Amino acid sequence: MAETEPDRPRKRRKEKETDLEALKPRKKKRTRDHNTVADDADPENPQVEVAAAPAEDPAPDSEKPRKKKRKNRTGFPDPSEDPTLSEQASKALCYAFSQFHKSKHTQWKFSKARQNWLIRNIWSDKIPDDHLPLTIQYLSNVQGGVRETLLKECRSQISASEKVSAEEAPPAEASALGSLSANAQRARALLGTLEKELDSSQSQG
Repeated sequence: MAETEPDRPRKRRKEKETDLEALKPRKKKRTRDHNTVADDADPENPQVEVAAAPAEDPAPDSEKPRKKKRKNRTGFPDPSEDPTLSEQASKALCYAFSQFHKSKHTQWKFSKARQNWLIRNIWSDKIPDDHLPLTIQYLSNVQGGVRETLLKECRSQISASEKVSAEEAPPAEASALGSLSANAQRARALLGTLEKELDSSQSQG
């Protein structure tokens, strides 16, 4: 079938349009990586979603509120807070301190080794003067032969100090005299407490 005249211009126009499209440069399709979306996002565009910041780790255990320490109502300094004490002195004095600083969570238990250390070192500078009242208060509660031994030792220390003070000590013995005098002061304090406790127990009996 022959083409009619009106159909010919239409066909020619289509061919021209097809030729023009072929001459136009083709745009390359741009592939975007999902990982780069956040980099290309416009910070001023409120519609762009920004990845949420990672949740912060919970506070470590060290930052948790500590339990309140039980108040010291004994009237004696706490030996556990004294860094100048030796290990043995700290253990023995903390043992004596726990007898008066009673707590619901801890129970005082007698220790012969700790008590013997206090008795041996009552005349020594291993027990500082700051902790002497605590030591004397603890030893005032001992009973039996230990109490009698302490009474004799106290009287012996006081007697020796009085004899030396009655004589003039040479300069070479000045340090020994001072030590003896310090022992006598401790002996008088301990003897007074022991005798006071003895009189109190006798009056109650």
